[in-house]
Amino acid sequence: GFLVDHRYLSTKSESTEESSSMDSVHSEIVGPMDRRLLFQYLQLKRFTRSEMEMLFDRIHLSHIQRIVGDNSLTTISSKEDGTISHGEMTSFIFERIKEIDEMQMNQKIKLEAGDKSHHDHVNNEYFDPIKQRGKEKQMITFAELESHKAMELLLEGNKTSTMTRSEFEARLTSLATDLDASKTIPISVSMLLVGSSVGIIIPIMPYVVSNLGLTAGQYGIVVSSFAFAKLFANVPAAVLVERHGRKPYLVYSLVVISMGVGGIGLASEFEHLLVCRTLTGVGVSLLSTAATLTIADCSTPLNRARTMAPMLSAFAAGTALGPAVGGLMADSVGVNSTFYLVGGIYLALTSVNKMFLSETKMIPEIERSFPWHERELHGKKKIKSLAKKEDDSVLVAMLSAMSDWKVLLANPKIRNVVMMNGFYWVALSGSQMTLLPLILTDPSGLAMSATSVGKVYMGMSLVQVLGNPTMASLVDRMGKVPGIVTGCGLLSASMFALPFCSEIEYVAGTLGIWALGSTMLSTAPTAYISDHVQEKERAQAIALLRTAGDIGFLFGASSTGAVSDLFGMDVGMHSAASLLLTATGWFTARRWLDMQAKKSLK
Repeated sequence: GFLVDHRYLSTKSESTEESSSMDSVHSEIVGPMDRRLLFQYLQLKRFTRSEMEMLFDRIHLSHIQRIVGDNSLTTISSKEDGTISHGEMTSFIFERIKEIDEMQMNQKIKLEAGDKSHHDHVNNEYFDPIKQRGKEKQMITFAELESHKAMELLLEGNKTSTMTRSEFEARLTSLATDLDASKTIPISVSMLLVGSSVGIIIPIMPYVVSNLGLTAGQYGIVVSSFAFAKLFANVPAAVLVERHGRKPYLVYSLVVISMGVGGIGLASEFEHLLVCRTLTGVGVSLLSTAATLTIADCSTPLNRARTMAPMLSAFAAGTALGPAVGGLMADSVGVNSTFYLVGGIYLALTSVNKMFLSETKMIPEIERSFPWHERELHGKKKIKSLAKKEDDSVLVAMLSAMSDWKVLLANPKIRNVVMMNGFYWVALSGSQMTLLPLILTDPSGLAMSATSVGKVYMGMSLVQVLGNPTMASLVDRMGKVPGIVTGCGLLSASMFALPFCSEIEYVAGTLGIWALGSTMLSTAPTAYISDHVQEKERAQAIALLRTAGDIGFLFGASSTGAVSDLFGMDVGMHSAASLLLTATGWFTARRWLDMQAKKSLK
């Protein structure tokens, strides 16, 4: 049972009435218990076996401390394996709620320190024994409600009302491993439509280059302008998405992209195309940041790569369908009209995302609202306003984010992956984004039509669609670092081989391996970064990773285009492959040395 001081207990009728009232307020303010809220209460980070064993012991210990009334107890006997029931979970959640409430009160005192009258009021409220007794009584009732919902989630499919240590670990592992389809399916459908729109314009961009009379170097600058815009938009995008939530930027970023893509149809000069690609880059930065954080919100270190896979598979499926449609549209209605139509599709997608996507940003503990805050803080918005009072400026938040990057880069695990991601995008933007479409349409080489180029990209995307679930599961099992190394190895080998392929069959096989390497790299770096930072650091860690990629994109496209102008496209492709292979060797050596150093310390 759950033992408390009888001074805090109400009569049976009062308790029933209060419980009903608390349940109503609870559902209104906090919402139903789901796995993410449970994980927040349990403070699970890595979901390792040792972490779950320590958690089981802590739940037992919190219950024993309340029974014995001795908070000095810090350990329990290893023989007392026992079970977890509603009583044990209530004790634990009650202690957690007290921790959260104390943290919020300390924040309130700190933020109101400048206002002496308000500061005195807060202190009186905090140390008033009568008010604290009433609050603790509400906490107990609330903890019982939360415990009931937590145990329902943990005991799902279990006929008993208790859990042993092994059952507790197995159920938590299952919850942390299973995919949350209610969150992944809607965004995957959205990204399918976005991918289709992207795919439509892939095979017709070389004809825009031809119509405007651009050289390979100029086209490289156009491609780089997209990365340049993303580079400068990444930090404000991360700040805005973290501050306002994911959904607004999954919706309104598409308006910006629509303007950029539709504007390409009106471009008559090199500068016009540059502006349109820059505008598109800003929109894509907002969209990709929001989409990545949405998936990161819904995943754990045990399923992060597999959770990202449906979204990436859907996007790849869209880009598989899009090129074929784009080639047919360009041949039938013209290049400019195709861009107008795609711009309209992006605009229509804003309504789709607004209707079907839901917000996934988890409310931090410092901002959580509890039923007693209705009286203490005059509404749940008060906590959020207090928590953000010190930092209302986006510029201040951006400067703070930049300082956070120094801390992140001090960690060699983060630094090495960020640098590797930069080299990967140098190679990819130079080869796949700049040279590949030019090689495929080269009149003195393969001389493919728009429809044929569309089929090539469709084939690469189909490989990604079919390979994504398998590759993501492989990355989750074998580890993110081996996944990065394997993906880069496949990609660099394909880049070396492509210039030697003169027959379409060899080109198809080479690009199939190319696509498999890209599939592994589409999830592994982001999943690795998400696994190795705290939730509050995740937005800026992903922004840092993307910024490194955009810097690589910026220099890769322009430099590879320049090399191709001077020495030919074959040399340009081989230079990109050599760079990626060298970077992969460096990354492998660094990670191996770090692992050896870690073993020597044990």
